[in-house]
Amino acid sequence: MKKIVLAFIIILSGLLMGITGHGTQETELMESSYDINGYSIAYYENDKIMFQNYGDGIDEKSVFELASNGKVISAYIALRLVDEGKLNLEDKIAAFLDPDMLTNDERLYDITLKQLLCHTAGFSASFELGIDKKIYSNPGEKFCYSGVGYIYLQNVIESVSGMTMEQAAKYYVFDPLGMKNSTFEHIRTVTPYMNLSSVVMYLFTVFIIAFITLLLVIFVMKKVTKSRFFSYKISLIVCFIIAGIVNMFFLAVFVSKVVFAFGICFAFMGVSLFFARKNTKIFYAMIPIEAILILSLGFAIPVTIPVTNDIVAKAPNCAFTLKSTNEDMSVFCQELMEKYYSSDGAVKEMFSAAVNIDAVNSWGLGIAIESESKGETYWHSGINPGFQSLFVLYPFQNKYVVILTNSDNGLLFSKEIAKDFLEIEGNWDIKR
Repeated sequence: MKKIVLAFIIILSGLLMGITGHGTQETELMESSYDINGYSIAYYENDKIMFQNYGDGIDEKSVFELASNGKVISAYIALRLVDEGKLNLEDKIAAFLDPDMLTNDERLYDITLKQLLCHTAGFSASFELGIDKKIYSNPGEKFCYSGVGYIYLQNVIESVSGMTMEQAAKYYVFDPLGMKNSTFEHIRTVTPYMNLSSVVMYLFTVFIIAFITLLLVIFVMKKVTKSRFFSYKISLIVCFIIAGIVNMFFLAVFVSKVVFAFGICFAFMGVSLFFARKNTKIFYAMIPIEAILILSLGFAIPVTIPVTNDIVAKAPNCAFTLKSTNEDMSVFCQELMEKYYSSDGAVKEMFSAAVNIDAVNSWGLGIAIESESKGETYWHSGINPGFQSLFVLYPFQNKYVVILTNSDNGLLFSKEIAKDFLEIEGNWDIKR
């Protein structure tokens, strides 16, 4: 086992030492400070775009996961449908929804397209474990950033356009703008890097919950039935195996980047149980001790590790499955800048505050707005396991910046890059 661990450390060290890149000295200091494994940055000013890349094989054509930044593209599509007269901002969305998206809450029939776009429909922010269709606040009452709301928006887009989300994106955005390496579908990306603490959290949360729940069920059944067939040792093994299978399924469907890591840990724990089977006290203590040890080390060691790309294809979803390159995203940002300066068209409404969040922040029709001392910035960020990104438009200076990273620390790094380039103290964050 020691040889395996040593080999893993040597291989990982070699990979990290082999990473090469280029950039300013200040950027290199920041990437070291935030433990960034790779990035691609697009700087736009004076009508020119400059790319800066860092990491093993990463350039402006490298594909990253952009997560929630797909919401801006879907908002753009919806506003194009408004321009075509197929939608109206004040349209009630219920008329366009599939039957399985409807609920018994009468407030659903009051939600408008505009409210979906600016996150005031009242839906939950969370959608990772299924679509939470519950409405938590009256439509139009307050801002609540919502992935669920944009899943509803996708349903509206697909219903009105007669296309799938991917087809609509290609028709209205990717093909016209020449974004040849962008998609909401499952494609290979650069290698994501996750914080070790995030990895162990994903690895064991569901496993521990399932394992303890199963043990409690077995304990209650034994007490109620008083059956001699319930052996605690066999029950523990059965619960361990079932909890492991449940967790593997959960990881494969929802966080498939780390499913292999759990497989390794699960096998290691299983082997440990096998060798400890003859010593009852050690046998019973083995699982909690190993779980606590792995969790403790995971949160105590501040490192990032490479994990697998998604191995289970997720259906195109505008809330989190966008994949793109910096070359493509710079083209899309250029389009947004041009729409900002245009005199007509529904897309221009994207940049008008539809709801005020606080004294500094508001939300337009699909994009966040932050007031600066010399004008507004327009921005959006994206966070998926192992990927974080940010783009900021600053029309006052005719500048924008796009930062894509394959790191769990990428958003903090991205904000520092944006501040340095735009020469402002922006925050680019809102309560979610």
